[in-house]
Amino acid sequence: MNTNKSSGVVSIEHTGSPDVLKYQTTILKEAGEGEVLIAQKSIGVNFVDIFFRNGTFPMEAYPAPIGSEAAGVIEAVGPGVKDFVVGDRVAYPFSVGAYAESRIIPAASLFKLPDDISFDQAAAVLVKGLTAHMLLKQSYGVKAGDIVLIHAMTGGVGTLLSAWARALGAIVIGTVGSATKKELALKRGFEHVVDLQSQDFAEVVNEVTQGKGLDAVYDGTGEATFQKSIELIKAGGSAILYGWLSGMPIINAEEMEQRKIQYVNPALYKYLENREKIALAVTGIFNLVREGILDVQKPTVYALADAAKAHADLESRKTTGSIILKP
Repeated sequence: MNTNKSSGVVSIEHTGSPDVLKYQTTILKEAGEGEVLIAQKSIGVNFVDIFFRNGTFPMEAYPAPIGSEAAGVIEAVGPGVKDFVVGDRVAYPFSVGAYAESRIIPAASLFKLPDDISFDQAAAVLVKGLTAHMLLKQSYGVKAGDIVLIHAMTGGVGTLLSAWARALGAIVIGTVGSATKKELALKRGFEHVVDLQSQDFAEVVNEVTQGKGLDAVYDGTGEATFQKSIELIKAGGSAILYGWLSGMPIINAEEMEQRKIQYVNPALYKYLENREKIALAVTGIFNLVREGILDVQKPTVYALADAAKAHADLESRKTTGSIILKP
């Protein structure tokens, strides 16, 4: 029998600016073989969503679904589902179509949500936390005493990355885009924070490293910061480019090879290639939330219907930390 359940859904009408995101109501089909119906409580917003919206990562057809992570409660279970029942609290990091009030989703995409992890925490931390896991554990294994440069340290990934690197014993130098964001980072206990509007991050790096260079750079900004950052890495260090908000930089492979700099441009879907790896990483992320190392208590919240505004604010760097949508 059809659920006849209506759901508010945001989709990309065509590529472009935030106003191409359209909110409308649709009627859901029933949960099929191996599927469940979930009522979503919190939906994560990630910068990769902007790349899908603006056409950097094109979709096969439009209108197209958007979003990949959310948390909620199972309302109906389709045939063949054995590991979940109605009422289970669940979350998922990788299933396109997350910008929705309710949705039908393969049960294989879901993970049970521990009782002590809230819907908001899960939606705020899963993809960004898994990204931080990839960057700190595989791209370059941060160890105590390392000096690392993290760009956009008060952003969604940057907030988690900075806190985790510090917990591992690294000396963190971070860049931010305004005096307000610098004040926020200083309040979080970071000593070396550079406001790019008024300071030169190279001067700060050279002062902290005493001219010896960085062990690693984590750059999600791209063209505006990457080349200058490369010049600050010591021989044998690592340059990790995981995003390009300001555009894709030109990669001077010859220069990095001469200085034996390890260049890494990691992809989350390749790093977490199977469910077992994802499950282990998710468990680790939730443990870090419990320990207070990854603090996602106060994400910035928008209504689902205001997804376009959330994108506009994220793109213009008005926000700090994680962003979630609420149905």
